[in-house]
Amino acid sequence: MNNVLKKIVLPLALAICSATASAGVVTFDDLSGDFTEAIADGYQGFNWTGMGSIRSDAFPGSGYETGAVSPANTAFNRDGGIAAISKAGAGTFDFVGAFFTSAWLDQELSFEGYANGQLLYASAASFVIDTMTPLWVQLDWSGIDTLVVYNSSGTQWAMDEMTVPEPSSVALFGIAAMGWMAARRRRIGGRPV
Repeated sequence: MNNVLKKIVLPLALAICSATASAGVVTFDDLSGDFTEAIADGYQGFNWTGMGSIRSDAFPGSGYETGAVSPANTAFNRDGGIAAISKAGAGTFDFVGAFFTSAWLDQELSFEGYANGQLLYASAASFVIDTMTPLWVQLDWSGIDTLVVYNSSGTQWAMDEMTVPEPSSVALFGIAAMGWMAARRRRIGGRPV
């Protein structure tokens, strides 16, 4: 039974765990939503330059209200200008995407991704956002330490459900796959060696 546990059950359990782990989604709902406060550096493992969080009901009828995909809060660019999200501490992150909505008037957003001060990615086109419907912006950028968001209007936008893969889910999947392959290699004619 010990060999069966090692060869089949453990890799299968790891595969199940990695399948149930999903990309990390930052909803900002655990913040106060007080728009006068900046998001503190270190929140969710990132530093937030020029960004705050705001309750969805702070300005009824605005893009903050319609842009709240998760119920309570969104993040926003506090002064209406450029905002940056960077990895707190060493290492990089992968940015899958996020929902964006303009707070007050239609505008365009563009993005850049950096690692160690070097530009790795730049959005090929700008994304037009309005005040009525959150737009999912999917970039799938990997290995960056800073994401910079530019806007065309000099006014605020709202961001919700920022999606970044959790390293643990990627690691678990890799371990499970290696364990499963090792168990399969040790089989001859369907029987363990």
